[in-house]
Amino acid sequence: MGWGEKYLDEIEFRAVKDTNTRVLGLQKGDFNGVGGYLQSDLLKKLGEGANTKVLEAESMRIMLFQINNQRAPLTDVHVRRAINYAFDYDGFNKQILGGLVERNPTPLPNTIWGNPKDVKGYYFSIDKAKEELAKAKVKVDRPLEIAYLVGFSQTEQAAALLQNGLTKAGVESKVVGVPWPTMVEKAAKADTSPDLAVYWISTYYADPHNWVGEMYHSGAWGTFKSNSFYKNAKVDEMLEKALRSTDQGERTRLYEEATRIVVDEAAGLWIYNTKWYGPYSKNLQGIRFCPVGSAQEMRTAYYQ
Repeated sequence: MGWGEKYLDEIEFRAVKDTNTRVLGLQKGDFNGVGGYLQSDLLKKLGEGANTKVLEAESMRIMLFQINNQRAPLTDVHVRRAINYAFDYDGFNKQILGGLVERNPTPLPNTIWGNPKDVKGYYFSIDKAKEELAKAKVKVDRPLEIAYLVGFSQTEQAAALLQNGLTKAGVESKVVGVPWPTMVEKAAKADTSPDLAVYWISTYYADPHNWVGEMYHSGAWGTFKSNSFYKNAKVDEMLEKALRSTDQGERTRLYEEATRIVVDEAAGLWIYNTKWYGPYSKNLQGIRFCPVGSAQEMRTAYYQ
């Protein structure tokens, strides 16, 4: 790929645990950049600083609740739809997170091809949730388990918000904190996976199969991506065709149609697509964002 006319001879990455130390270090010039997962007020402060700037771009890292489709009462599509209507998307994205993310109503990031733009997804409505519950043939006769990742406040906040919505809809639930290794272990089997689990799916490779294919093809059961344990023969067939095909137009059509079905059947609950924020010194130029690696590729960067 080569180098530009200007480039950095050496880059040092430091692990600095304290958030305030990182922010002050960037302001003072001790650091040229810091990780972008900061509170909205700190990002705003750095964006308005005399010596600092904040770059931003919509990424490809979606936050979602995986719903265990193989465990009653979640085997009933109306119960799953009710859960989708019980989550306050705007309250979470705009108020709790301060608008630092983008609403993402499908299992594919807004920014990738194959995502059907006509799908509006679910919205917060306790009345709609109650309507769906009334249609369900399998009744909710036990508390639903909502698992969140220990050490990640966003997942705990999302779990609590869903619990609040479910309570208003007349559904009991319990919120349980689970470490990531345990979450992965539990995802190996439908019998051990929680009813609902909230976390993120990142860009391991920039193709729709990274999300809708690995999450909702029944052949992928047993991994943390697919602990929805969703199974639809038509969706499986389309995802397999899309994976084999080298025709971009055909692949786009197949992923769009498969995604529409997955959303209609409420196989999961999709919350937002991450926005990347890059707090840097104003003297650091040439930063190029890529969702694979979250802008850690520094080949194009140079110091001015």
